[in-house]
Amino acid sequence: MLANPVHHLHPYPYFTVEPAFSPAVGACLEGLFEQDLPWRAHGGSFYEVRNCDLTERIDPNLLAAVVERMRTLTGLPLTARVAVTAQTMAPGQRIGVHSDRPLVGFEAVRLVAQWNREWQAEDGGVLQVHDDAAGTRVCATAAPRFNSALGFILHPGSYHSVTATAKPRRTLVFNFWHVGNSPALADAVKALFARMQFDGLPSLLDPLRVAAEQSLPEQQTYRALLVATALQRWGLPERVIRDGYQSATVPPESPGTDSAAAAAVALAQWAAQLYIDDFDLAQWQRLNVALAPLQSTDRASLAAFCEVAFPDPRQGRRVATG
Repeated sequence: MLANPVHHLHPYPYFTVEPAFSPAVGACLEGLFEQDLPWRAHGGSFYEVRNCDLTERIDPNLLAAVVERMRTLTGLPLTARVAVTAQTMAPGQRIGVHSDRPLVGFEAVRLVAQWNREWQAEDGGVLQVHDDAAGTRVCATAAPRFNSALGFILHPGSYHSVTATAKPRRTLVFNFWHVGNSPALADAVKALFARMQFDGLPSLLDPLRVAAEQSLPEQQTYRALLVATALQRWGLPERVIRDGYQSATVPPESPGTDSAAAAAVALAQWAAQLYIDDFDLAQWQRLNVALAPLQSTDRASLAAFCEVAFPDPRQGRRVATG
């Protein structure tokens, strides 16, 4: 299964493999399309497909094996969670250029498997890899041949599209979750920033806020307020809340926080990133390494958030605070 993949680095890391599954497994997966499925149509000029969730119709042992194999192929700590979507396209339909950037709590890796027998070049429906959002250049292509697959890590620059198809096209999309971007994290971020009241932040911030709001873009000062809010709700001292706000506006030349408090500030910055933007794998990896040597904390809310954002079941790691 997914044996002998060909890895590509440009314009972003992805791999192709053909055949993707054994004949027996392939027959089972192909047979899913013959079932009476609850299809949902998506119209419009950008995303023209029908799809439906098939996760519960697939052998759990097969799904577990696919997850394990994808862990090896991507080198990422993927959770056991997997969702499989069937997708069909009718003649004339296409999918526009997009990247499927990983929002907080959503999948981070995707495997696209094709189930189209006797596919010819003139049939279209080709998956194209691009290096920009405009899709002005096609860097690579993957024809939807039967039992072929393409896998990649989702990020803001993973641009791809599908050309118009000349005959019905059938695809299975396997979605995988990174341990640092689980649905539980989405719930934790939402709860952390629920019912925000910036006027309740410590008065110690007032001079910094006035100066920042007079000279910096609103987006930057808003992020700084989120960082300060997270630190306050985790019960950190006012000096740490101040340093957290300042770190998001004008970082001091010589930070006055100790290593444990600095880790809490870094975690608050990450929480703000997730709330405003998306899940950045490279940033998660850097922060995960930075937090690894820290000790336990008795601040339950901070420890709980860290455990969800940076799970380490082997060590039960938590963030320390000073």
